[in-house]
Amino acid sequence: MGAFDLILGPILMGSMMNVLLLGIMIMQCYVYFERYKSDKLWVRCVVWLLLVLDCLSSSFAMAMTYNYLVTNFANVEAIAYTNLGITPYPVLTGITAFVVQCFFAWRIRVLTGNTLLASVIALLSCVQLLASIGTMIGGIIVKEFAQLDRVKQVSLLWLLGSVVTDAIITVALVWFLRNSRTGFAPTDNLTGRIIRLTVQTGLLTTTCALGVAIAYLVSTNTTLHLAFGLPLSKLYTNSLMSSLNARKAWDPAGYVSGSAHTPSQFGHAHQPSYGQASGLVGISGRHHSEEIAYDNQQIELAKKDPSVAGTASSKTPFLV
Repeated sequence: MGAFDLILGPILMGSMMNVLLLGIMIMQCYVYFERYKSDKLWVRCVVWLLLVLDCLSSSFAMAMTYNYLVTNFANVEAIAYTNLGITPYPVLTGITAFVVQCFFAWRIRVLTGNTLLASVIALLSCVQLLASIGTMIGGIIVKEFAQLDRVKQVSLLWLLGSVVTDAIITVALVWFLRNSRTGFAPTDNLTGRIIRLTVQTGLLTTTCALGVAIAYLVSTNTTLHLAFGLPLSKLYTNSLMSSLNARKAWDPAGYVSGSAHTPSQFGHAHQPSYGQASGLVGISGRHHSEEIAYDNQQIELAKKDPSVAGTASSKTPFLV
């Protein structure tokens, strides 16, 4: 193993993965803006914000890598210190995680009506954001990689805060989806697909954040944690975009509330959207308690008479 394999190697690998995931994010954003033009303005603004944050993150990662591997090639003294490219990494990741986690907290509040749970998620997300700012400030003050142990406590608060928040979001969504099963096979199969997507996307961010924390603890005098940490923000944005873009694949005709129409009954596919007055579960302008009561009634009817299950199943795609 070369002298710099565990110092420059993780930086190079993390930056490569960061840029690769940026390409996937750009593709997902293009699909989103082409497909969901009727989504509410604030949702589209969130997507734009995440795209800008991802571009900034990748730009700084490439600047950091260029500085270490080209500008300071074979300069051992320069490798021992942080540079301008790596300094913003914690706060950019923290802001991205905060935006995504708050979006899912809003979704959980709308779907479950549990304001307390959503508030806890938002609070934990605020804690990890503040800790990420503290980590960046500590990196500016300390500068030497070998001395970053001095800010280990606040860094672990940031990373473990993200892990706990992601785990709560995943468990809450899966629990709600499992309790939304109607006993009607097509609806339950669709719900199962949504559960798998929720677990997969939540598991990615949780596992990666946990990997950063573990690497940071066990790999002293190396930058191994950056191999996991640099792509982390992209996993957050891609997990959100995959859940938004997957709506089209979940039977577009089923997004029309209160009917059991099939795709052949429409002249065109109906685009699902957030915030439109279409009676969608948890997304429409109707009061949430009315939606829950209506959904429960539909589920009970579906269990007794499968012929009415289409109405309940039409709401399923918006459960996540």
